[in-house]
Amino acid sequence: MSSRPRIDLNCDVGESFGRWQLGHDLDLMRYVSSVSVAAGFHAGDPSTIRATVEAAAEHGLQIGVHVALPDLLGFGRRIMRIDPRDLLDYCTYQIGAVTAFAQAAGARVQHVKPHGALYVMASREAEIAHAVALATARADPDLTLLLLDDTCAETVAETGVQLATEGFPDLHYDDDGQLVLERTKAEWVPEDVAGRALDMVLNHGVTSLGGRRIPVSAPTLCLHGDAPNAVSVARRVRRTLDDNGVDVVPLNTLLSRS
Repeated sequence: MSSRPRIDLNCDVGESFGRWQLGHDLDLMRYVSSVSVAAGFHAGDPSTIRATVEAAAEHGLQIGVHVALPDLLGFGRRIMRIDPRDLLDYCTYQIGAVTAFAQAAGARVQHVKPHGALYVMASREAEIAHAVALATARADPDLTLLLLDDTCAETVAETGVQLATEGFPDLHYDDDGQLVLERTKAEWVPEDVAGRALDMVLNHGVTSLGGRRIPVSAPTLCLHGDAPNAVSVARRVRRTLDDNGVDVVPLNTLLSRS
């Protein structure tokens, strides 16, 4: 086995809706190894899901489901107090939709990743994490669930689902290690994002807005597709990782399973 460092690069895709287009999915797929496909609750519609899944399969990427709160108007970024039983149904519905399109494309879903406000809630609140994890387990116990850190690891483990944590080189962290979410994605300097990504891979950390060192030990890094220069950022990150001997591989090849 190679001793070179390895990392998965993932991107959230399929976040268009009807005639409204967001992101640069096809261009971004050239630089990442995994994608999470919006399933209709914060963005995405049947035709967008189909086309996105087909493109991901053609690129040989690991496919995941980007589950969200029912918030098209707020793009899934508004906190909603949802009964965990309802959330279980919401997530089951979304996982099923993307899974069906993946099967039709001759591919398979391999992970689930909450979006926006649900991501924050599931990474911090055990009851919410359990609902998302349980929906994941009931759909397929071999699926991986992506969250920010291992705060709710014990709750997730109770469902039998494997947890993978994420790093975010194109978002700021506060001094408590929480993400600073933007209402509208800012234009990052590609070299800055690439440097942060390399720091996360090689040194397992990132510097917060307040100058504090935040530990980041994650098998996958997320690059957002809704920044104005998202493709330039992804291209630079991938080139920097390649130039520094880091292999970019799909997430599930990095995870040990009992």
